Amino acid sequence: MTAPKSSQQHRDQAVDTGNAERCSSAMDGKPAPRDASVAFIRNWPVTLLSLCFLPLLLSLGNWQLNRAAEKQQIQNQLDARLSGQPIRLSGEASEEGALQIYAPVRLLGFYTDEYFLLDNRTRNGRVGYEVLQVFETGSGDTPKARWLINRGWLPAGSHRSELPEVRYPLAAKVITGFLYPARIEGQGVTPPHSRIQSPQDLSTRQLALRQPAWQIRLSADSDTAFTTDWHLITTSPQKHTGYAVQWFAMATALLLLWLLTATNLRQILREKWFKKTSKET
Repeated sequence: MTAPKSSQQHRDQAVDTGNAERCSSAMDGKPAPRDASVAFIRNWPVTLLSLCFLPLLLSLGNWQLNRAAEKQQIQNQLDARLSGQPIRLSGEASEEGALQIYAPVRLLGFYTDEYFLLDNRTRNGRVGYEVLQVFETGSGDTPKARWLINRGWLPAGSHRSELPEVRYPLAAKVITGFLYPARIEGQGVTPPHSRIQSPQDLSTRQLALRQPAWQIRLSADSDTAFTTDWHLITTSPQKHTGYAVQWFAMATALLLLWLLTATNLRQILREKWFKKTSKET
């Protein structure tokens, strides 16, 4: 069948008119009009995947910033508490209300022969022990009291069977340190000079401590202290801030990757630039 002449003439006229408009636009230096604008998103699977992970990365970064603020607040409290005047402990019941974590203390007394080696403690990558030793205060009219002192760290020997030699003065000494939780709850009998895995392995009945819930960690300037280097905060505020920067950097990289791989941003910008330069010329 042949198409009617009138219909064929209309189509030819429309084609000629379109070609004429494009030619006239090209001669005037103006870009030819497009039938439809370019869609911004061209890859929806990547877009949906990015929408799932971007909020997660941002929330992790904010969480690390909040952790850094919390750790900084704790650090400020520790500095203020440790810089205070030491409490002189003598075993009186009136002192119990002043006992709080990291409170600086001072004791006058002498070490007993009851010490224990807290196993699997490291300093600078070396394995060793922390020495827990009983310290007795009070004499004469002053009530006697027994306290558990953490004297610090000693390196382990080359063989597991070798235990480090723990030396201590026999005369009375003044020691300074700060309170730290011990939570001695054991019921058995642990021989002195032996290894333990936790202060909780020690027996309250055996040691007869004044405050079984507390140990006293010696300060670095105490002459009876070994290697102290106490890590009061496991992760510093600066490290949390560094983690937050990493999460935010990953979120930024994901956003840039999405713009380059899942959108027509470059094509849209190129067309806008072409239109702008065409108008200027």
